[in-house]
Amino acid sequence: MDQANLSGGSAQEKLLREALPLAVASRDPDIICMVELYLGEAVLNPAEAEIHTRAAFAAAGQARDAFLLTWVQLARGYNSLRFFRFDEALPYLDEALATGRRCGARSLVAGIVGNQGWCYFRLGDWDRAMDALTRAESLAASLGQPDSRQRWLGAMGLVYFAQSDFGRAESFEQRAAKLAGDAGNDKWQAMAWHNLARIAIENRDLPAAQSYSARELAVQKRGGDPALLVSSELSAAEVENLSGKYAEAERDYRAVIAQAPRARAAEVLWEAYADLGSLYAERAKPKQAAEQYRNAINTIDREWSSLSSEESKSTFLTLHLVGIFQDYVGFLIKTGHIEEALEIAESARARLLSLRLERLGALPPSFDLARLQRAARASHTVMLSYWVAPWRSSVWVIGSGRLARFDLRPGKEIGGLVRKYMESVTGGRDPLTQNDASALYQALLGPVAKLIPAGSNVIIVPDGELHQLNFETLVVPGPRPHYWIEDVSIATAPSLRVLAGDAQARTRAPKLLIMGDPVLVGQEFGPLPNVKKEIAAVEECFPPANRIAFTGAGAVPGGYAKALPANFTHIHFATHATANRESPLNSAIILSHQGESYKLYARDVADVPLRADVVTLSACRSAGANAYSGEGLMGFAWAFLHAGAQNVIATLWDEDDAVSADLMRVLYKEIAAGQTPARALRAAKLALMRPGGRHRLPYFWGPLQVFTRRMAP
Repeated sequence: MDQANLSGGSAQEKLLREALPLAVASRDPDIICMVELYLGEAVLNPAEAEIHTRAAFAAAGQARDAFLLTWVQLARGYNSLRFFRFDEALPYLDEALATGRRCGARSLVAGIVGNQGWCYFRLGDWDRAMDALTRAESLAASLGQPDSRQRWLGAMGLVYFAQSDFGRAESFEQRAAKLAGDAGNDKWQAMAWHNLARIAIENRDLPAAQSYSARELAVQKRGGDPALLVSSELSAAEVENLSGKYAEAERDYRAVIAQAPRARAAEVLWEAYADLGSLYAERAKPKQAAEQYRNAINTIDREWSSLSSEESKSTFLTLHLVGIFQDYVGFLIKTGHIEEALEIAESARARLLSLRLERLGALPPSFDLARLQRAARASHTVMLSYWVAPWRSSVWVIGSGRLARFDLRPGKEIGGLVRKYMESVTGGRDPLTQNDASALYQALLGPVAKLIPAGSNVIIVPDGELHQLNFETLVVPGPRPHYWIEDVSIATAPSLRVLAGDAQARTRAPKLLIMGDPVLVGQEFGPLPNVKKEIAAVEECFPPANRIAFTGAGAVPGGYAKALPANFTHIHFATHATANRESPLNSAIILSHQGESYKLYARDVADVPLRADVVTLSACRSAGANAYSGEGLMGFAWAFLHAGAQNVIATLWDEDDAVSADLMRVLYKEIAAGQTPARALRAAKLALMRPGGRHRLPYFWGPLQVFTRRMAP
C-alpha cells in the first residue's frame, strides 16, 4: 500500500457496505477489521473514512494481530495522505513503522517508509523525503517488488524536479517508467510519462514533451481518475503554450481551473492559475496576468491555512511553491510595481509569526510600508529585504523615507558565493587575506552601499541561503579592507511585516532568568570549562534581587516553564544545544536530567509566552537548523520570537567556549547602559576583534547574531 494505489469505486464500495453487517454478525475481529479497513479505503468522504479505519483499528487490537495492526495504522496514514492532509498522516505512519518493525512486517514497512517520504515531499522537506524514499526503494528491491520500486523512483524524480535538478529527475523517471512498463502498470507508467513531460517542458524540448504528454493523456482518459486526468490536461495545456498555441493553451488552462476543484486537485489548481498568469504576462496582458497570479496565491493560502502542524506550515511554502511567488514578484518588477512586488515577497515570509502577532494585536492585518518608512527615518535605520530567485534576485532598500529596488545576481551564483565564503569563515581562515574576499560584499551590498551611511542601524531580511550568512563578516573593499561590522550595527529579521509592531517596548525593571551549567551525563556532550565564568559575567550586570539562576542539577527542562519566563526582561542559556536539521522544532537545549528528560525543545519553547527584551542562547548552533522559504531559519531563534521575545541572540555555527565569557560581559554591560541588543553585541565583538588579538577572526565573533522583531535593532 502506498500513495494513490487504491482503486476504490462505487461497485467496490457497494459490496463492502453489504459485507459489513455480515462481518459484524460473525463477531470475528479479523473479518471485521478487513471489511472496515477496505471500506475506509473505498469511501470518498474523509470523515467517514476515519470512522471506518478507527473501527478497523479497534478490531485489530481485539484480534491481537500485530501485522494487522500495522496494516490498519498504515491505512489511517494513507487515508490522511489521500485527502491531502500530509502533516496529519505522519504520526499514523510513525506508529505503523514502529509496530511493523517489531513484528517483522517488511513488506508493509517498505510502503510505510515510502509514504512517509511522499508526505515529506509534499510538505517541502526535501532531505527527509529523499532519505525515506531511498530506503523505501531499497527495501522494495530486496523484497522483489518492481511495482513498488518504480513508485518510489518516480517520487525521487519529483524531489529532484522540485529542486530544478532536471538531469537527475529525468534519470529517475526513466527508470520508473521502464519498471512500470515491465510490470504492466499503465497507470503508473502514465504518471512517469507525466513527470517526463514536465521535465521536457522545463528543458524546452518540444518533441519530447508532446510525445510524453500524448501518451499520458490517452491512458488517463481510459483510467477515469479525475485528479490524474486533470493533472494530465494541465500538462497538455503547458505543451500547447510551449508550442505557441496560445489560444488553445488559454482555453485548456481555464478548463483545468474549472475541473480541478471537483477533482480535489488543489496543487493542479494553483499551478493552472500561475501558468495562465505567465501566459498573459508573456502576451503583454498585465491586468489578466495579475488576476491569475493572485488567484494562485489565494489558493495556496487556503491550503496552507488548512494544515494543522506549525512545522508542516513552515515547510509548505518551499521551492515547489515559492517558484510561483518568484514568478509573480518577477512580473510585478517587470511591470514597474516595485512596492507591490515587495509586499508579495514579504507575504511569503514568516507567516506563522506574523499570524500570531496579528492575533495578539501587535501587527496590523496588512503590509504597512508607510509606517516602516517613518520608523526607518526616526531610528536612523536602513532595512534591506532580499529576494533570491533563479534568474534575477533583488534587494529592496527602505531608509530616509524612500523605497528603492536593485537587481542582484541569480540565485545559484549568490548561493555558490555564500557557501564558499562560509566554508572559509567557519574553517577559521582569515577572509581579509584572501584575494576574492570582497566578492560576496559586492554581490549583496555593492548596488546599495551608497544608501547606507556609516553608523547606521541596519536590519537584514534574508532569503534562501542568505539565512546562513552573518552579514557582519562581509569584507568591505577599498584601501583598507575591513569587516562590515566596523561600519554599521546589524540585526536580522524574519520579515519586514513583523517589524510593523512593537516599535517601543514597555519599560520594565531589568530582571534576569539564567539557565545553564547543567550536570552532563554520558560522552555525547563534553564539558564547558568556561561556562561558570560566563554565568558570573552575566549575573554581575543585574542586582541579586533581580536575578534567578537555575544551574547544576537545578537546570532541568521542566524548570523553564515553571519559572514563569514572561516575568523576565532578559533570559540567558549557557549550555550545549543540538540542531535538528530534519525537524528544526525538535532542536534542543541540553540541561540536567529530570527523570529521562534532559532536553528543552524548540517546539516547547514556542508555546511558553514571553515578553523578554532579549533572549540569549550562548550555545552551539542555536539559531536554527534549516532555512525554509516560508519562515526563514527555523529553530530556537524562531521559537523564542514566536513565543514573544523582542530580540534573540543566537549562534549560526558552533561558538568557542573560550570567548563566551568576555563577549557576554561586554554585551550585558552595554545593554545595562541603555544600548540596543544589536549595538551592545557589536561593541562586544569589536572589543574581541582588537588588532593583534587572537580572536580577531570572524570564526570567533561571527557565530552570534541578533534576530529581531523591533523597528530599530
